[in-house]
Amino acid sequence: MATGLMAEVATMMQADLPPDEPPGFVEIDTRDGFHTMMGQIYGKMESGLMVCGFRCSPRHMNSHGTCHGGMLASFADFSAYALRLAADLGATSIPTATLSMEYLRPVKLGDWVESRVELTRRGRRLLFCRITGTVAGVSVFTASGIFVPGADDPGGLDALSRVIGQG
Repeated sequence: MATGLMAEVATMMQADLPPDEPPGFVEIDTRDGFHTMMGQIYGKMESGLMVCGFRCSPRHMNSHGTCHGGMLASFADFSAYALRLAADLGATSIPTATLSMEYLRPVKLGDWVESRVELTRRGRRLLFCRITGTVAGVSVFTASGIFVPGADDPGGLDALSRVIGQG
């Protein structure tokens, strides 16, 4: 059974839409684990902040024909990588303490989804942020999150090196 399931997952992943990210976006290096299942995430620097993006592909769809809310929540959580830059944390990891999502509009197959992260407050031990997801400039989700600066994680910073190199 597991072999059949893996073949089905591989087939679905091969059906992804071609990488046609908008100008200025570059691949964020994929790290091991769950992020590999999300597909390629892209980033670019804009006014000193990192913008993340992904193309909604067949692997992201739910049974209603729109992007699965779990993918959008994972993307919002992933987007918090931008806090490393906004809070000048360098190679410090930032595990998620809480993430609250509000889904505003459906995301359709082929949509290019972007996220912008705003550091709203920095406490002694916690980072608070707002994450906004858009398609063609229209908000499709908002999220608020609390993150905990953690251990040294140079691999996380290395994964952003191509994006950071643009700024």
